[in-house]
Amino acid sequence: MNNASTHIDPASLHSIQLEQGLLGAILNANSVLDVIEPLVSVEDFFEPLHHDIFRTIARQRASGGTSTLPLVRAALGGDGSVTIGASSVTVGQYVARLAAEAITVREAPSYARQIREFANRRRMLDTFDAVTAGINGNQPSADIASAAIADLDAVAAVSSASAKDMHVSEAVDAALARMQFGMLNPRKLRGITWGLSDLDEQTGGLRPSQLVIVAGRPGMGKSALATTVARLMAEAGHPVLFITLEMGAGEIASRAIADACFSARDRNPMAYTDFETGKISSYQGERAIEAGRHLKTLPIKFVQQGGLSMGQIAAKARKHKVELERKGQKLDAVIIDHIGLVKASNRYAGNRVHEITEISGALKVLAKDLDVAVIALAQLNRAVENRDDKRPHLSDLRDSGSIEQDADTVIFVYREAYYLDRANAKPQEDAGHLDHRIDVENRLEVIIAKQRNGPTGTVNLFCNIACNAVRNAVGTA
Repeated sequence: MNNASTHIDPASLHSIQLEQGLLGAILNANSVLDVIEPLVSVEDFFEPLHHDIFRTIARQRASGGTSTLPLVRAALGGDGSVTIGASSVTVGQYVARLAAEAITVREAPSYARQIREFANRRRMLDTFDAVTAGINGNQPSADIASAAIADLDAVAAVSSASAKDMHVSEAVDAALARMQFGMLNPRKLRGITWGLSDLDEQTGGLRPSQLVIVAGRPGMGKSALATTVARLMAEAGHPVLFITLEMGAGEIASRAIADACFSARDRNPMAYTDFETGKISSYQGERAIEAGRHLKTLPIKFVQQGGLSMGQIAAKARKHKVELERKGQKLDAVIIDHIGLVKASNRYAGNRVHEITEISGALKVLAKDLDVAVIALAQLNRAVENRDDKRPHLSDLRDSGSIEQDADTVIFVYREAYYLDRANAKPQEDAGHLDHRIDVENRLEVIIAKQRNGPTGTVNLFCNIACNAVRNAVGTA
């Protein structure tokens, strides 16, 4: 099998002239470096000498000084000879020639972008060659694909990064615009609705680039909240990518249908387990079909695959974002169920604390790079079960404090009814216990333990776990 590189002309993957022109502009006016540094890095230059020249200028500039021709010549050893193309000259002569043949400051950004583009194509070619080598070496296909996806996503992340540097005047203008919008629209969210006004009121909704952790012990309602929120967001016009590492898309769809059919006034609501087994009435079946028709129209896409790495998750999210943008739409939210099932890289194999640290950091980068809200579900450690009050604390986040550090918002979900059902109390002997059990039957406590730009506190929501339905506590429909 031939390598991919044998089918591509190497000369099409670099331009010495572009690199020379850009370096000459930087030599003549160091301020050009401030403009093009976000666009190109030292590793993007093809010619090794250009690596050294760019690195030397950048270091001298970073130290607070000015990078002049004599300083650069001295740093590189001006009397040494180099061969570029067909000509052989001293380093000093070559640097002087760069300055004499420089492009204009106005042209520098476009030159820098094209140099980065060539470098990205070379990186992609290296990835393809690595895939070929892996196949020839009989490596497991999953390992080959995982490494390739991570490498290609790194190229995509650099090429499509949405963040940009901003002068303080721009930042102030943006802050004042947000203030004015809030004053003129006191009830309107600037960001993405949860679909639950009680939660919106406490959090201000979700914002792009935000990482939200929704954590709880098994049975607390994490997946129920995530499924309901995905549906309600989509109904409000916000496209959602739902990445499920545990349940199949069909199972989530069953829950979403039961949720969409739910009404607190219905004396015989449809449990999603009954829906899946067909143990429902004709009337319920008709409602389920109607709810299914409605759900089909919503902008929700499922990724159902276990053992995905963060590189694979990022690649799938980026691909869906591009697909939506081609249709004139914007990806608003990515939901991941759950962090504990994300495949870690081999870098920290066996060290779960470091693995989770790597994953949580990558989740935050994903939110920023794609400019989307990322909602990641997480399990809590068993220490919760050993306390009388089993409401979670930040210290209960499993395996790593980095989750708390990286998250913009940390939300715990807690259902007291779950624990009361397992307390083995006899209702006929304890009327107080029975009354309290009735009071908390459908209560879901959403405990906002951390909110970078807002208050902490608890929001009480209505929840019917059997129907996978979460609603506002007051006026539940």
